[in-house]
Amino acid sequence: MNASVATLLVTALATATPALASSGIAEGFTEGFTGVFTWVFLGYCAIIVVAQTIAAFRALIGWATGRAAAAGVDDTEG
Repeated sequence: MNASVATLLVTALATATPALASSGIAEGFTEGFTGVFTWVFLGYCAIIVVAQTIAAFRALIGWATGRAAAAGVDDTEG
């Protein structure tokens, strides 16, 4: 049973590889589609950077508020 599964897997991979490497698919599909992956990756990186920047500013504001409260500074009017 294992030999037939391995043979089936090798046959499927051997026949699929030339089909994906043919000139019709490679030129028409891959040329513009790699740009989509690049922009999705860069957008995901930008989301991470923005989220970390917001977290850093919130921590900085909390730290500054804590120091002001410890120093006895009251920033409320009235």
